[in-house]
Amino acid sequence: MKRYLLNENLNMLPVEKTDVLIVGSGIAGLYSALHFDTSMKVTVITKATIEKSNSWLAQGGIASVIAPDDIYESHIEDTLKAGAGLCDEAAVKLLVEEGPKDIRELCELSVPFDQNAEGELLITREGGHSRRRIVHCGGDATGRETTRRLGEIALARKHINILFDTYLIDVLTDEDGVYGAVISDGQPRILLCSNVIIATGGAGYLYTTTTNPNGAVGDGIAASARAGASIFGMELVQFHPTTLATDNHPSKRAFLISEAVRGEGGILRNSKGEAFMQDKHPLADLAPRDIVTRQIIKEMERTGEDKMFLDVSSMSPDFFEKRFPTIFSECQARGIDVPHEWIPIRPSQHYLMGGIKTDLNAQTNVKGLYACGECSSTGVHGANRLASNSMLECLVFGRRAAEHIMQNFRPVKYKTLLCDNSSDIPAISENEIKEKTAVIRAAVTKYAGPVRTLSGMTEGKRIIDGLFEEAQKYKLVKEADFCYYNMLSCAKMILDGAIARKESIGAHYVVED
Repeated sequence: MKRYLLNENLNMLPVEKTDVLIVGSGIAGLYSALHFDTSMKVTVITKATIEKSNSWLAQGGIASVIAPDDIYESHIEDTLKAGAGLCDEAAVKLLVEEGPKDIRELCELSVPFDQNAEGELLITREGGHSRRRIVHCGGDATGRETTRRLGEIALARKHINILFDTYLIDVLTDEDGVYGAVISDGQPRILLCSNVIIATGGAGYLYTTTTNPNGAVGDGIAASARAGASIFGMELVQFHPTTLATDNHPSKRAFLISEAVRGEGGILRNSKGEAFMQDKHPLADLAPRDIVTRQIIKEMERTGEDKMFLDVSSMSPDFFEKRFPTIFSECQARGIDVPHEWIPIRPSQHYLMGGIKTDLNAQTNVKGLYACGECSSTGVHGANRLASNSMLECLVFGRRAAEHIMQNFRPVKYKTLLCDNSSDIPAISENEIKEKTAVIRAAVTKYAGPVRTLSGMTEGKRIIDGLFEEAQKYKLVKEADFCYYNMLSCAKMILDGAIARKESIGAHYVVED
């Protein structure tokens, strides 16, 4: 693995400085930024815009113990059950017990949670939860509304500087930990900083069908790995059981049908109308996602069909449109007359449970380097994420990262000599990147999907290892080059982890060849 990607003499680049660098402008990054003292210079960089993130696309809501009849022990138990034995119980307890405080703070920040006529928060239920505990915004637009509001506040604060279209190339380290980063908005430069938070989201674009935006290639995870951060559980990839299965729409990203639709009474059926989840799990259609996904796949294989259906006819048209306006509009645009017609669905890649290993303060093993959100592995999700715990994780651990940095602030460190990474090796062409990216996505999809075999994972590893070895010989100079290398690095971590994990557990489901 290359240590630094940019093939230039870093000593020749322009140098800037900041107190804190946050990479990523989703909920984790923005919420973290809002918890720094105004005396500190906080720089947030994002390679696109606030609107182009997994946080923005999140529909369901945020799980937290808010309802009068709910208790911490129930949320903890549900999370541990879904995690299939791989959760860190201390992290789960912390998440659940601190979560309500962050929901209250979002309310104080005027995040527009849905309320009833009496002004009380509306609370719904999703898969794997034994009780109603999901708060939401705009019916099915929680991520969008929360990210939008946090972005508005962050942009208004003078000590927070958000740099759009700015890419993290590498995290700079020495024997004392982090001292900066190489970033680029088309022109590479050094940003000196001894406190770096990675909040770059997941790596869904490694799969041919995903709910993630195209930019989700694992940039922050790969950069952290090169900096020496421990990575855990990359093979634990969650597939959402219900994404819209239509072939008449130009969008390449799979459109999510929120689990909350089943929480409000939606039933999974095959083309004959049989409710095939009823005898497969005590929670039936609201079983954990890995179980529902595999049952849908089994039913498609049994019937020879390429999709199943979600029956939402128990809901009135008025209720469905108000409760799920985004889903209603998308279905109508694709010619599906919900709730009268069943919604055609199939599983798609959705969430990465593994990532950059952190402690309860979002710290990595590299001094000064933190991670929060989907790119991190805090231990709360285990082998299978419980629905709507992800945004709660962004809030709790994003805040804790900021609090820990404030209490253990590391001042800017000036380096007299940086790395000379210039070389005369050949560059990779755009056509090569396009062709090889397609090979990566096909291999990861085929061999590291929701159902895996040892022979398949071995073949996938052979393909990815060959590309990875070849990539070491390329000169990397532009963002597309860096994205390709990061994508390849994460693909290798997923397949290496899948082969190394001997037991079949949660989302890592292995069957005999």
